[in-house]
This record gives sequence, C-alpha cells and structure tokens, in this order.
Amino acid sequence: MTFPSDEQASELRELFFESAEEILQRMNEAGLALEQHPGDVERLREIRRAVHTLKGDSAACGYRQLSELAHGLEDVLTPELAQQHAELLAEVILTAADTFHEMLAAYRNNLQPPAGGALRDHINRLLNKPAAQTEDAPAEAKFEWTEYERLMIADAIRRGENVYNVAVRLDPEALLPAAAFELARKALEGAGKILAIRPEGGAPSVANRLIEAAVSTKKTAEWIRKHCHVPSVVEKISVERTPVLPSPTRDLLDILVESEAAAVAAGVKSVREAAREEDESRDAAAPAGLAHAASENTLRVDAGRIDTVMNLVGELIIGKSMLQRAITDFERRYAKDPVRGKLVDALGFQSRVLGELQKSVMKIRMVPVEQLFRRFPRIVRDVARLRSKDVGLEIAGQNTDLDKGILDALADPLAHLVRNAADHGIESAAEREAAGKPARGKIRLNAYHDGDQVVIEVSDDGRGLDRDKIVRRAVERGLLSADAGAQLSETDALQLIFTPGLSTADEVTEISGRGVGLDVVKSALETLKGSVELESERSKGTTFRLLVPLTLASIQALLFRVHGRLYAVPIASVGEITRITEDQVHRVDDHEVFQLREQVMTLVRLDRLEPRAVNNRAKRLFVIVIGSGGRRFGLAVDSLMGEEELVIKALEDHLVTSPLVSGASILGDGTVVLILNVAAVVSHLSKIPELEAIA
Repeated sequence: MTFPSDEQASELRELFFESAEEILQRMNEAGLALEQHPGDVERLREIRRAVHTLKGDSAACGYRQLSELAHGLEDVLTPELAQQHAELLAEVILTAADTFHEMLAAYRNNLQPPAGGALRDHINRLLNKPAAQTEDAPAEAKFEWTEYERLMIADAIRRGENVYNVAVRLDPEALLPAAAFELARKALEGAGKILAIRPEGGAPSVANRLIEAAVSTKKTAEWIRKHCHVPSVVEKISVERTPVLPSPTRDLLDILVESEAAAVAAGVKSVREAAREEDESRDAAAPAGLAHAASENTLRVDAGRIDTVMNLVGELIIGKSMLQRAITDFERRYAKDPVRGKLVDALGFQSRVLGELQKSVMKIRMVPVEQLFRRFPRIVRDVARLRSKDVGLEIAGQNTDLDKGILDALADPLAHLVRNAADHGIESAAEREAAGKPARGKIRLNAYHDGDQVVIEVSDDGRGLDRDKIVRRAVERGLLSADAGAQLSETDALQLIFTPGLSTADEVTEISGRGVGLDVVKSALETLKGSVELESERSKGTTFRLLVPLTLASIQALLFRVHGRLYAVPIASVGEITRITEDQVHRVDDHEVFQLREQVMTLVRLDRLEPRAVNNRAKRLFVIVIGSGGRRFGLAVDSLMGEEELVIKALEDHLVTSPLVSGASILGDGTVVLILNVAAVVSHLSKIPELEAIA
C-alpha cells in the first residue's frame, strides 16, 4: 500500500469536499421530494447510492466518524423501512444533510466534528434498536472496520507487525462511564499503536459498554490482556490476532477516484450495492467501463488555471489594441501604401480569432444559475415550517449561464432575499384567505439575459412593502427628519430599505429582526459592479431585481476625460449623450439639475474631486446620461474619447482601491484608465442617497 504525499492528500481532500457538497445537495432535494411523495422508491435508491458514495469517500480520506454515520444512515434507507416509516424518512434525510454539512465544515477547519446525536437518535428509532440491553444478551464484538482501516491493518501486517483485535467490555458498576472509557482507551494506547477504534468520539452507550480496537504492537496477546484489565473499570477483555486481509495493494488516491467515478456514473451500481438495495441474492453485474467513461468525459480544472488563461487573453486584447493604434498611424502616414490593406486584413483575422478565444475561455467559467437555485427550496421549506406558513417556490430560467465567481458571490444575497420573502413577504394562511388570496404563498425565482447583463428576480405574492412603516423606522433611527420623510416619493421611500441597520421586523427571530438588513444585498451587488432594483405594491407582492455583468473579466466601456484625467463607464449603463451650457444648469435644494426633454435630472460633476478645477469649467458641457437602478442622472465631462473594450486589471494603487473606482484597465498605448463605480461617485459628490434623481 502506498500513501499519498501531503500535496496529493490535500488534492484528495479538496476533491472529496467538492463531491460531498454535491451529495448533500442531492440529499436535500431527495428529502424535499420524499416529503411530497413518500413512496418514491426510485428517489430512495438514488439517495442511498449517494450516501454509499459519501461513506466510501469519507473513509478513504480518514474521516471515520462521518463514514460511520453515513453507514448507519445507509442501513435505514431501505424500501421496507420506507414503507413502515414513510412520514419520518424525509425528516431523517434532511437532518442527515444538516449534520453532514456541519461535520464537513469541521473537517475543513481541522476541528472536532459534532457527534450528530439527533441523526443517531433518528437512525436508532427507525431500526427499532432497544434503549438498553440485558446482561443475558450483551453486544458482541464485530470488528467491522472501514476500507481505509482495513488497508491500514493490512499494511501493518505486511511490515511484520503483530495486529490484534481487542474487545474491552466496561464494568456496568462503573460510576463514571466517560472516565472509564478514557482509562480503557489509555490502556489500549499503552499496549501499542491504535489503527482503529469503536466508538471514536466518546464513551459507548450505557446499553453497549463495548470498546473495539485494532492494535499494532510488539507485545503478546497475554501481555495485552493483563495490561488492559483495569480493576473496577474493565469487566472482560478478549484479544485475538487479526486475520490477514487478502486485498491487493491499492493507492489511496485510486480509492477516491474510483468512488468519484461511481458517483458521476448515474445509475451504475455495483453488485454489492444492488444486492443491498434490493435485498435479493441475484447478481447484478454493472459495466465497469461506464464509470471510467464518465470520469474521462469530466475534467476537473482548478479555477486559478482558468483565470490565468483569461489574464493571458486580456494581454492579447491589449496587444490587439496596440497593433490597431500602430496600423492607424501607418494609414495616416502611408495612406496609399499597398501594405496597408494587408495589415488591415491581418488585424481583422486576428480580432476574429481572439474574439472566439475570449468567448471560449469565458464559457469555461460560465455555469448555469441552477447550481445556485437548487439551494433555495430547502431554505423556503425550513422558514415556512418555522413560521407555520404554506409557501411554494417556483423556479424559471435555471439554464441561464453566469460567471462562476459572480454566481458564488450571489449566494448569500439571494439567500437573504429568499428568506425575507418567506418570513416577511408571505402572509400566514389565515391572512391570505381573509384577503381573498390562495392559502399557499408563492415565491418565484427567475433568471434571464438582458444585453451584457444577467437579471435575477426574486418575487413573491405577499403583503408588499409598507411605505409608511419604512419611513417611520427611518425617522426613529434618525436617518432623516419627519418633514423630509413626508416629501419622499414612493420610489425614494422604498429605497430606504437598503439603509444599513434599518429593519422593519417587529420581533427578533432566528431569521430576522437583528438589524442585518438589505444593505448587505446592495453592498454585494455594488462589489460585483451590479445593481438592485425594487418594485412593490401593497397586498400584491414585491420584486427584487438583481442586475449583474456576465463576467468581471472585460467590459465594453465609454471613455471620456475630466480635467485631463481619463475615465470610463460601462457602455451598458449609458442611456444617451447630450450637450448643455452652464446657463441650463440650475440649483434645486442645493443640488445641480438640468432639464432633458420632459425630465429634470441631477447633474454630477467629476471635477469636484479636484477643487482647483472648479474655476476652469468650460461653458459648454458634454453630459453622459447614466441609467442605473431604475434611475437616470447626468455625468458632466470635458470630452469624449470613444468606445473601447477594456480588460479589467487589478492594479495595486490607492486610487484603484478607492470605493469611487470599481476597476482599472490599460489601453494599447500604455495609458491607465479608471473605471468608475458610478453609484459611489454620485453618493460621494452629491451627498445624497445613491443614484438620486429628480423626476
């Protein structure tokens, strides 16, 4: 047997954690499905296969407590028990998913995993295990070691070591079972190296009182028997030589890879597993080639490698820009040179190939939003049960693709919105029926493409937002005066819900009311260079609309100059461009505004970042009309430089880390251009709520 190096072991564990998370998601989905259809035998078999894979994978990584618990769960996932306890099985599976999630989190952080007492109680209840055993029928030692432990034992035997199976029965008269267990364990450790032990986490139950261990030692069996017989602690001890296990030499990495392939090959079962599931003695040989084919068709690549390729593509785009500028200069100097046409054709070909390369690399990072949406049925179910509500979840657009980095960053904001919808938005069944609505509330998740953005909507048919309540809470917290609150429009009043620390919950619960409001959602969207829109109607429902870019790697941007500095804004947020004179700029409530057709808009001047430039303003201005978050405002600039594709770069500069700048890029001539965080610029310069506009 060969053990992996530290680097291989680390990769093995990462592979395990990744596959385990997918298994837990499948368990959640199966638990929810079995709640609706308790007699779904095929669903039960599917989840049993997943638990079997988790058991093997965790054993291969040395996580014995998780493997042992998964083994116990596997025993109850049978059609016979499903028929007898159909109403309990779904709850057991969901409890198992939560317990395994906590254990995985502990293993990731090198902490002691939880014991999983609730899950063990469920398993014992379903298996009808007695609460206690009589003295006439004590539990017998079985020495059922995991595959990993058997490999450890076989390796010790091959090295010529003596390996014994030791069973220690504790004295039932011992007053402190936990202390007795520790004394017996210390005695076993003194006898040699413990390769495996049951139980692992703590003292055995009162009914069992049995400790089983595999010990590698140079001592004799008689010496071990005498050494481990602790007076008043150990009642009986048996020592027997461990039989040689006739298993071939295998690499631990091979074990996990095989388990992973089995998990990927949906529907492929081994003979042993099929026999356990069906409780039949017939052979069910599974074609081994399918597992290998499935693993070969899936290539696991570290995200950092893809990012490296994307950065190199970005460098090529900058190189294309440099070449384009050089060709433009050549055309200006040698307009009639026949080489000019060849250079233009070559540049066009390079641009097409580079564009396809960029799209291909971006597609590798793209994943369907279904990976994120799959988490939310469980959240809705748990909140609904906790709040005694009847809530359903509808999902649409789950095949919409989005950059994986953005999708991962959206997990917490979306979970917050979904919990809010189930907790605050949806009324109780009695309230809904009194209002003439169906007793069952509805939350809808939808995703779709809109130009260069992806829009994710979270909507409900609940009570809607209470404008007066939001304003009243804002006044109570000193966020604005009562007079200012009374003058707010409906849209402006609803935007207060995104203010830090503002919560409209009337009571503090496990879900809400702790002052962690929707500002978390807005902050996350701004970090992603996105925005959030809000629509609500009393007694009809609320819709949150999250707008995020397809990718954070590159953008189409409009370039402009203000006081000699070069800036850019995403072209997707530009509504139109116009020109005005200083005479057309007016002041209303200490804010500069201008009129564009029938609309009066706030005017934002970037030159206010440099006070010395205020006295040097031109009499005629370019105004870029920016649309964001459902509002429009004007951005005053000195000159327009055109549109260009920018590769977003992380530059280590104090300006780039400023909240006013969302990123930076490098042009073909080496010029650095700052990409503005429009929302932060407006908030900083106007000293008013972000994206404030007067309509």
